[in-house]
Amino acid sequence: PLIRGDLNALAMTIRWYFKKVKKGGVMKKGILPIVLVLFVSLILAVSCEKAKDEIFQVTVKGYVANGGQPVEGAVVLLLNSANIDSGESIDIDKSNINGSITFSDGGYTIIQVEDGTYYLVAIKDENGNKNYDLGTDPIGWYGHLDTITGLVTIPDPVIVSGEDVTGIDIDTMYVE
Repeated sequence: PLIRGDLNALAMTIRWYFKKVKKGGVMKKGILPIVLVLFVSLILAVSCEKAKDEIFQVTVKGYVANGGQPVEGAVVLLLNSANIDSGESIDIDKSNINGSITFSDGGYTIIQVEDGTYYLVAIKDENGNKNYDLGTDPIGWYGHLDTITGLVTIPDPVIVSGEDVTGIDIDTMYVE
């Protein structure tokens, strides 16, 4: 994004250009509209970049796959670690939960993530009833493989501290 110094430099460049283009006190035809269009385009670009930053704020991005295949349509949730660590059940209406849905390539982006420590889970609602059905719906956690059994993923925390977090991938989902 441009800052005030950049805008001042742009204004100085435009003034210099106008002085060079003038011929006998009359500006060459067609130059003023071009310069105005360029200036308006620059202002719009700066405004759009600022709006994008305000809308998306901090994001968490990654991919969900199972057996090497992308998982489309999985619900990906960032769960506040305080709720999980204390053993509380997760009530979507009362918890600070943020999430996304995976695209066809398994990719997801969770926007407007506040600073904190989270666990990331993905659930594929196989029967479309909008509930997690034990024994039917695959579930996966961001984490590392249990080295003892080699069968389950041990969740790792996702720490967000004012900057985008990428590479938060889930590569295995389980039906429990």
